[in-house]
Amino acid sequence: MTGVSMRCVLNRRFHLIVLVLSLRMLDNISAATNSDGIKVTLLGTGTPFPNAERFGSAILVEGAGTKLLFDCGRGVVIRLTQAGVSPKEIDALFLTHLHSDHVVGIPDLWLSGWLLGRSKPLPIWGPQGTSSMAKHLAQAFGFDIHIRQAAPDPLPAEGVEIDAKEIEQGEIFNDGLARVSAFLVDHGAVKPAFGYRIDSANHSVVISGDTKFCQTLVDFARGADCLIHAAWSASWKNPAPPSMRSIASAEDAGRVFAIVKPKLGVIYHYKTEEGLSDAVRKEYNGPFVIAKDLMVINVGKTVTWDGKSAADTTPDGDKSRR
Repeated sequence: MTGVSMRCVLNRRFHLIVLVLSLRMLDNISAATNSDGIKVTLLGTGTPFPNAERFGSAILVEGAGTKLLFDCGRGVVIRLTQAGVSPKEIDALFLTHLHSDHVVGIPDLWLSGWLLGRSKPLPIWGPQGTSSMAKHLAQAFGFDIHIRQAAPDPLPAEGVEIDAKEIEQGEIFNDGLARVSAFLVDHGAVKPAFGYRIDSANHSVVISGDTKFCQTLVDFARGADCLIHAAWSASWKNPAPPSMRSIASAEDAGRVFAIVKPKLGVIYHYKTEEGLSDAVRKEYNGPFVIAKDLMVINVGKTVTWDGKSAADTTPDGDKSRR
């Protein structure tokens, strides 16, 4: 081989090595970026009333490689699949309360996750009654479980177990990367009902669950980057007097946003969008958005939703939500 040919070979090898190292650096940068904040996917923003555009309450929170699901309403496995997440990948499920529209998707999440490869118990945290519900789910689906554990291709027995824990207010989950704290909220006659605060990578997200205006929510949400608040409708759209309501009005949510001042407020679990924006704006002039199913919020040094900056949700940018 001539000297020129040798130099060409060495140059090609050098460039190949540089390319490989560059790709590895990009992978490392991507991994660092993905672990440097919290990703929130609003899987379901709807209500007990069936709506093909808005499935039941369910919020996926991803941070530092952990996938946490909050509530498990109608259609959750379909929405997870649309978001590119397998039900077997859910590390933990947290329930705000046991109304059917917040738990009816549990059998699908639990059994589909098992079918698709989960080999360890599904951990569920929730209010009093969660353990009993989990026990009776195993009884209700006993036939399916028995068949899928039989030859010739038995699924792993541990994968169909549910590890149910009943909670009180305070820190309930901490894997060293993500921390979840539960707090009591006021959902009328539904007691106990909880909201959740998630802290990871020096950022925080708060989920109100179903509640009226609640001081405990305000206290736990202080300093949060993103506050996701249920609001049934604008007050004038709700014929029930305030004393008889079990869930916040849009005005109530606006009051909470105004006190807490999150980088982004989010309205979800609303019956009708009519009047919501104007009602929130009566109380709050900061950034907020009305959630849609599969909306993605990235919480980091800045907060963006579906690629838009929270700054786009100031009064001048309200139309960007529609």
